[in-house]
Amino acid sequence: MNFFQNKRVLVTGGPGFIGSHLVDALVKLKARVTVPSRQPHPEFLAPVLSKINLLNGDLKNPHFTDKILLDQDYVFHLAAHVGGIHYNKAHPATLLHENLLPTVNLLHSAREKKIKKILLVSSACVYPRFCTIPTPESEGFKDEPEPTNYGYGWSKRIAEILAKTYHQEFGLKIVIVRPYNAYGPRDNFDPLESHVIPALVKRICDGEDPLVVWGDGSPTRSFIYVTDIVAGMLAAMEKQSRPDPINLGTTEEISIKDLAALIIKLAKTKTQIKFDQTKPNGQPRRNCDTTKAKKLLNFSPKIKLSQGLPEVIRYYRQHVQK
Repeated sequence: MNFFQNKRVLVTGGPGFIGSHLVDALVKLKARVTVPSRQPHPEFLAPVLSKINLLNGDLKNPHFTDKILLDQDYVFHLAAHVGGIHYNKAHPATLLHENLLPTVNLLHSAREKKIKKILLVSSACVYPRFCTIPTPESEGFKDEPEPTNYGYGWSKRIAEILAKTYHQEFGLKIVIVRPYNAYGPRDNFDPLESHVIPALVKRICDGEDPLVVWGDGSPTRSFIYVTDIVAGMLAAMEKQSRPDPINLGTTEEISIKDLAALIIKLAKTKTQIKFDQTKPNGQPRRNCDTTKAKKLLNFSPKIKLSQGLPEVIRYYRQHVQK
């Protein structure tokens, strides 16, 4: 029997991009899954709705978090409010508020309900602009978070502090993972909120030519495919019990310029690229040290960009493009 079989598992953020893939995996593992949702009919969960318990409500309401944690064994806390560079830079206070309230409510309720274990999803956005590359977990509280992710980065840092203090004072078992840039089917393609891969895929597939890219294209990023993130989260929940952060990412680093060119090639378009150097580059480099994940979780991502990007392009053209 696998670890999750017949376990009562709550997944906050379950209707979202990464959360829905996690729910799919847990259903296949025969877990008894509950998902809180502000949507009565979440699109991404449609194929598994008959196999899960969907509860409508808002995690910012402490009475709702009390309700949803009744009779649960394990909690994956993925619920988050975040966007791309433009959105994050313009809404630091909103991001701080919208991400912290649900976490405060959830941890308080979990302590009272005797939850066996919580997996808290933090973010690579906790790291400062000028961090060591590849970045070790020890630099998560070094300097300030990257300025273009300031509010979101601080919300995740504070969430980690909350996790550690609840573990210290109340003995709550909490695991912390820090995923790097996620991508895959079901990503957010909204131009006001999307991250770099879905934003580029949409604009290239929609025929923008020339493709205007913010900055000079030199910043690098490390992207991890959504099913790999899910595998890392499942391993962390099963194998860890302490709030000692673990990076979930790849060692495959690519510049924004080369990423745009690769998507153009895979989408089979003849799009030209133009760089708008009046706009910010964001963090110069982002790539993580994966030593801890390999050692503690025996986890290494399987999907390369050349394998994952065609799936995103296919998904966009089949399910999103109008």
